[in-house]
Amino acid sequence: MGEPLTREPMRIILDTDLAMGAPGSDIDDGFALALALADPGLRVELVTTVGGNSDVVTSTRLTRELLEVLGRGDVPVVQGAPADVVAAEEIARRVLAEPGQLTIVAIGPLTNVARALALAPGVAGAVREVVVMGGVFLEQTNVAAMPGEYNFWCDPEAAQSVCESGARLRFVGLDVTRQVRLSREDARALESEGKFGRIAARHSEAWIDFQERVKPREAIEQGSCALHDPLAVAVVTRPDLVTWTEAHVAVETAGRVTRGVAVADLLMWENPPEPNCRIATAVDAPAFRELFLERMAALP
Repeated sequence: MGEPLTREPMRIILDTDLAMGAPGSDIDDGFALALALADPGLRVELVTTVGGNSDVVTSTRLTRELLEVLGRGDVPVVQGAPADVVAAEEIARRVLAEPGQLTIVAIGPLTNVARALALAPGVAGAVREVVVMGGVFLEQTNVAAMPGEYNFWCDPEAAQSVCESGARLRFVGLDVTRQVRLSREDARALESEGKFGRIAARHSEAWIDFQERVKPREAIEQGSCALHDPLAVAVVTRPDLVTWTEAHVAVETAGRVTRGVAVADLLMWENPPEPNCRIATAVDAPAFRELFLERMAALP
C-alpha cells in the first residue's frame, strides 16, 4: 500500500481586534491567535487588525508583541480600520491572487472585510470562505445598551454588507460562543504552560474579575469567561464541534433601539428567502474545551 495522503493546512487570514496584554481587556482574541498558530491544520498567512476591543494602533502593537511571545514574529501584521485601508487592500490582493485558497477568519468588527469586498467585489467569489465570530441568532443580548453582539454593534453597516456580499459565510454567534468557558481554575493552570500561558493566565484572571464586577447579576459570567473567538477559529478545521443551520441573516443598521441586531430567518415557512450563510446553533462544549486546553498546553 502507498503512503497515506497528507492534507495540506488550510490557509487563513485572521482579522482581529486583539486586546490581550492591555490591563483589564478582553482576552479571547489573544487565545484565538494562539489557537490558530497551534492548530496543525491551519497556516496563518496574515493577521489584519481592526478597532474594537482596543483602538487599532494598540491592537496592532499587541498583536505583534503576542506573536513574538508565541515565537511567530514572522507572521505579517497589517493595520486596518478605522485608521487605515491598507489591511482591506491586502486582504483583497491576496484573496484575488489565489482564488479558492484563502479563508478569512474575522473575530472583530467586520470593517476590514466589508472594505475589502467593496474595493474588489471579486473577493466574494474568490475567497474560500469567511468564518465570522459575530451576531446573536437564537437568543438576544438582553442588554439595552448593546442590543447587538459587540462585533456587529460596533459596525452594523459592515456586518450587513458582508451578509449581502454573496461570499460563502459561516457565523458563530454569541448564543453559542458564550457556552464555551475558561474558568479561574483553567486560567491558573495555564501558568505552568510556558511563557504564553503565564501571560494568558494573568490577563484571564483580570478579565474574569472585570466581568464579575460589571455583570454582577449575570450568573454565567461569575467565575469564568467566554472563549468566543477561539471557537470561531476551531471550527475552521473542526466544523463538527458545532451544529450548523442554513439561514438568511440581515443586520439592523438604522434601528432606534436595535443597533447591530442580527435577524436570522431559519427558512421554516413556505417561500423562504434564499439562505446567505450557515449559522452555529449548538456546540459540543466539552469537546471544544478538551481541544482548546490540549492546544494551549502545546504552546511555548
